[in-house]
Amino acid sequence: MPPARKSNKLTRKELQQLKDYGQLDPLGAMGAENDLDELISKAISKSSHGRFSGMVPADSDSRYRGGRGRGHGRHRHRDRSSRSDRDLMLNKSRKSARPDAYTKLLKSLSSSTNAPAKPSAAIVSDDDDDDSGSEDGGDVLMEQSDDDNDEAIDDNGMSEGSDDADADQGYEVDEVDRDTGGSDIDEEAHTDYEPTAGSDDIAEVYEANDFMAAHFSDDTSGLMNQKVAAASQKEYKQVPVNDPVLGSGVLSDIGDGGLKEANPRPLKQRLVKPFNKLNNRDGFTDFQRGLFNWMDQYRDVVYANRSFERDDDITTVYTLHAMNHVMKARERERRNNVKLSKAHASGTDAGELRDRGFTRPRVLILTPFRNTAYKIVKKILKLASSDDASNTARIDKEYGPGEDDDSENKTYKRKPADFQHTFAGNIDDSFRIGMKFHFNSVKPYADFYRADIIVASPIGLRMTTGSERGDRKDFDFLSSIEMVIVDQCDVLLMQNWDHVLQIFDCMNRTPKKDHGCDFSRVYNWLLEGMAEYRRQTIMISEYMTPEIQAIFNNNCRSIEGKVRFKPFMKGAVTDVVAQVPQVFKRLNVKRLATAADDRFVHFTENMLPELEKAAANDKHTLIFVSSYFDFVRIRNHCRDRGFSFAAISEYSTRTEAMHARMDFYKGDLQFIIYSERAHFYHRYPIKGIHHMIFYSLPDHPIYYSELVSLMLTSNDETASPDQLTCTAIYTKYDQLKLERIVGTRLAPQLLTGERSQFTFA
Repeated sequence: MPPARKSNKLTRKELQQLKDYGQLDPLGAMGAENDLDELISKAISKSSHGRFSGMVPADSDSRYRGGRGRGHGRHRHRDRSSRSDRDLMLNKSRKSARPDAYTKLLKSLSSSTNAPAKPSAAIVSDDDDDDSGSEDGGDVLMEQSDDDNDEAIDDNGMSEGSDDADADQGYEVDEVDRDTGGSDIDEEAHTDYEPTAGSDDIAEVYEANDFMAAHFSDDTSGLMNQKVAAASQKEYKQVPVNDPVLGSGVLSDIGDGGLKEANPRPLKQRLVKPFNKLNNRDGFTDFQRGLFNWMDQYRDVVYANRSFERDDDITTVYTLHAMNHVMKARERERRNNVKLSKAHASGTDAGELRDRGFTRPRVLILTPFRNTAYKIVKKILKLASSDDASNTARIDKEYGPGEDDDSENKTYKRKPADFQHTFAGNIDDSFRIGMKFHFNSVKPYADFYRADIIVASPIGLRMTTGSERGDRKDFDFLSSIEMVIVDQCDVLLMQNWDHVLQIFDCMNRTPKKDHGCDFSRVYNWLLEGMAEYRRQTIMISEYMTPEIQAIFNNNCRSIEGKVRFKPFMKGAVTDVVAQVPQVFKRLNVKRLATAADDRFVHFTENMLPELEKAAANDKHTLIFVSSYFDFVRIRNHCRDRGFSFAAISEYSTRTEAMHARMDFYKGDLQFIIYSERAHFYHRYPIKGIHHMIFYSLPDHPIYYSELVSLMLTSNDETASPDQLTCTAIYTKYDQLKLERIVGTRLAPQLLTGERSQFTFA
């Protein structure tokens, strides 16, 4: 038995003895030979009251349940001040009204399109929850940062030169001072949550009204089980949504929840002033308010009406939502740490306090390029009021525009506005960075297992997780992701969407190692493998695609339901400036699996021979192909037939593309095969187009109007408007593409009409 405590402070020897007896390590008492899955299965098989009583020896069970498990025994009060001083500090009175900035923000949110929030007395009484006690924590042993001793962290999210043992440190390893036995109970937690008269009851009532606390609670009631069953069986109630700002959408609701009132506690107070400063105004704009309210309900959200004009508003909203989520979660952990510390000091049982996952990362943000990640990281630092030189120097160097930025290039400035916005700054597509919340600051380049937010590109994160069949498979840090945000899905589709699918497949799996996890603090629903029903998925795109729809149908399973916003499309044909007859031909295909083959057969047997005959008189034909697989297939077929043509893809060099365009303009080629990705990355102004053939409709509707308009704006006087033609092939499975090009109103007629050919003039 370890020696009895003689004071409120434990010596290093006592700590080591407690650890040797297994009281500081719930896994150590069972032996290293036990598998992690066995530990979890034993944990969830216990009753909710004594769930972990079998994980420690009988003689130490009472002490462990009293708060002496890993992460529990280290929360201790210092004995530098008397008990009376401590009581005086703990009974400090709280403020009774919110600051003006917070009141303005609540009023801003209350005018949302949803029903207004109902005021509550608990909201008024629990106001300054982060910053009010910063000057009154002298009695608490502050966390001593180990930043000075941290190893350099590379972009992999792992410590440079560290071995596996270093990467497997405990969940709260950064919040323990090993040398002094320090506590991670900070001043903020003590000031906010020590029990004044009835403050515990007020905090619980207040938290119950918060969407975040309710969504991630350990509720095991029958209603919660019904929601999980409905989400797993996809039993949704479709509710039309007509948002005056976000547009029309469909809410897939579970049960009879319907549209919710605005969150009574939308933001952490410490975020209000930085947000207003970042937003250059007090409160939200109408668009920000509408989007934030849907995200704050913890529904899965797909917003398919992104534009570069609203890029900053969208990035600000989801960054604020991610920060708000992490701060609320960390606040709850600190409050529970205080409860455990009190229970330990009084020798009582604090009960089950579950507030975390297997690993620390909670939020994952996927973006295509470093320029977007740069904006996100800078916004995180500003919202955390941590925008100092030590944090931003390396970020500016590795994620900033750099010296080779082409934004001042004359050729670059001639590109369309959306191209300039997408490719401004650093467009490297392989990166990952962990952001660790450390008291009132944020530490970038943190190890993934010590980070709260991970910002990465799909390919950059895939290089860390490895492939399923490869030797390097480490995705345990994705096991407890509570929120995933995928921005610019339309751009990610121009890269490699398989990486996105692989990341979704790796998320919320049971980890292969314990990584120092304190199972007594892990959510029950996480132990039971129900994490996907609590995870919130947010996807932002310029338009809806089958790939995004597939993730929405199969991977978005939040028990709060899911909402999809898809705007009414007027059609890209209305933006065509050339007076060209545009012919749309519908191919009758029976199955989706054979649609690509049927399209290829129709093109090679019907259209290509006619194109070969017409080339004798007019060779200025451009064949646009949206899929790279179709592009390669057509290119190989034309090579085998001996056609005189050129193929421009995203892999073609600028020199190759320039020579092909020159030969095409002079009439030395029969035709050019042009891929959509080549147009996305380069926007080549191809001159001399007389005949335009869309082998498949483009994903980006603006590309259709651009290319058809080039037939007039880039031609010389040798081609009259009567000689220009445009033909597009589509099938019934191209509904989303067709809707973006001909418009929402006309698309059903082209898909189901008796005729198979339609002409727009």
